[in-house]
Amino acid sequence: MRNYAGNSFSNLDSSGWFDYWHCHIDWEGKGDKRPENRESSIALGYEILNMAEEFKSTVSGPIQSWWLIHEQSYDDAVYLHSPNENGTPFPYDFEGVEWGKNDNEALSKLVDLEQFKVGTMVNEHGTTYVVAPNA
Repeated sequence: MRNYAGNSFSNLDSSGWFDYWHCHIDWEGKGDKRPENRESSIALGYEILNMAEEFKSTVSGPIQSWWLIHEQSYDDAVYLHSPNENGTPFPYDFEGVEWGKNDNEALSKLVDLEQFKVGTMVNEHGTTYVVAPNA
């Protein structure tokens, strides 16, 4: 999983645009098989979010990053989004996210709240946690 994510970022063009580009952390759903696997996939997701932050420093224009943690680990993904030729609205507005609400113990232990904010979104797909840079 880690190699896939690393390769995904190394193949990105920092001069291009991003229309909800994303990297799935656990495409095969291994994190759902055992609780310790889920904690590992969440830790890897945080590592990949930090890769996204490093990548953003190479981009000259505006760009957003965020990490979605779903009830099923195969849905977890880190996103990049920028103004784009597809006309997708930018910036992403995080509609429905209640920032500061987090009852996920693994995220609480892991996320540096000086750098990132954590929120929760509940909809027909279940509970989704959102981690995004503070600024």
